[in-house]
Amino acid sequence: MEQMETVLSRLSEIESAAVSLEEKAIEQKKEIAAKYKEKTKAFDAEMDSQTEEKLKTLNAKLKAEAENELLKMRLETERELGAIEQEYRQNHEKLAEGIFRRMIGE
Repeated sequence: MEQMETVLSRLSEIESAAVSLEEKAIEQKKEIAAKYKEKTKAFDAEMDSQTEEKLKTLNAKLKAEAENELLKMRLETERELGAIEQEYRQNHEKLAEGIFRRMIGE
């Protein structure tokens, strides 16, 4: 009987040790999961920051390109208007006379 109690006592100790190991494993698993979650969160924040910075840079570049293109268009329009005005100043009498002749049917 004493041997049976010794065996049962030993089994109880083994079970307690196994439960303790299992609890430690669960706790370690939680710690690892928490660290992984923190690292994932930090990584996501870094990626968001980098993406936002790249978007700002790209938007600034696109804005500068658009402004440059608009300036080119404005200069070209002004040049064309200047050429039209010069043509008119030089030839307005001929143009008016041509219009007048068409109106009267000559």
